[in-house]
Amino acid sequence: MMVLTLIMKRDGMSKDILVVYNTCGISGKENSALYIKNIQSILDQDFDSFDVVVSCCMVNILTKTMLLNEFEGEVRFNFINEIHPVNVTLNQSVIETIKRYGEYNSYMYMDSGTTLLPGLLKDLNTRMKTGKYGMVTPQPANDTEYFNGLGVGRYDKDDDYARKILFKDGDYIIPIGKGMGTHTNLISNELRRFYGKVYPDIFASHCTESTFSFLNAGLKKQWLLMKDYILPHELSMDGQSSGFSPAEWQMRQRRPTYDHPYKIESILNRIVTDEARQVGFGYEECRNILVHDANQYDQNYHCINENLKHFCKENLFLKKAELDYDNIFSEYID
Repeated sequence: MMVLTLIMKRDGMSKDILVVYNTCGISGKENSALYIKNIQSILDQDFDSFDVVVSCCMVNILTKTMLLNEFEGEVRFNFINEIHPVNVTLNQSVIETIKRYGEYNSYMYMDSGTTLLPGLLKDLNTRMKTGKYGMVTPQPANDTEYFNGLGVGRYDKDDDYARKILFKDGDYIIPIGKGMGTHTNLISNELRRFYGKVYPDIFASHCTESTFSFLNAGLKKQWLLMKDYILPHELSMDGQSSGFSPAEWQMRQRRPTYDHPYKIESILNRIVTDEARQVGFGYEECRNILVHDANQYDQNYHCINENLKHFCKENLFLKKAELDYDNIFSEYID
């Protein structure tokens, strides 16, 4: 997998948000015009305290040329010529940027099909700076199967009804054990500092988001879903889990998508354990794989024990012997 990273520096000042816009060219599609449009929607935000990193996986020469021509003189590039899932390339882009420019207050995952709406970054930052939240997530305009994961609505049928229920009191705090697909997601630096990376990296394709409520709860944070931003989103613009097809995995290995690991033998063997149950962890609760112990949480969705966060750090993230980020080939061009 090759990841192209573009970085927008603004006056060398410390910034609140590092936006990571993720693309993949493994499918062979040439999407440079859409990439440019969506990157521009980031740069056009009425908010100054951010930088942008664009991670491009295996893009063709035309796509690369178009991006270079569009942003030359404004951006920096990081080329990674190795095959990894998007969680890993996201983490690597953040790690390499921090090495050069220091830490940010938060890091935003953004998939290639997403277009930002005016005012979003400012409002995301305002919510994150309250200190209450470890993650703040805008809604996508489509691909709303996430309502199933939150326990309301039916895919592509009851979106309006589901939104009325979820947002009747404003922004929605996602409960323990619930989850949704995050096409765009802002992650606190407190989470990154403690866990060492922005996203868990033991997953080759699906199910990362089913761990998010626990990552937040372990650090006495909440996961917030925003009411007032429903972002335009192109479905599967770069293809789903390119390079790590969950359908091929199921057919080849005869194992379910919730046990599609990266660099380890099994996700289930690692996180569906007696220890997991004891600390209050849960996994893929929408499919009843491991349901958390509700007695381990208070009314704010904070974990009342100090063991959950250490369990998550130890088991949801690859150890250096499993994947050494320092050894991922990367050519960083300032």
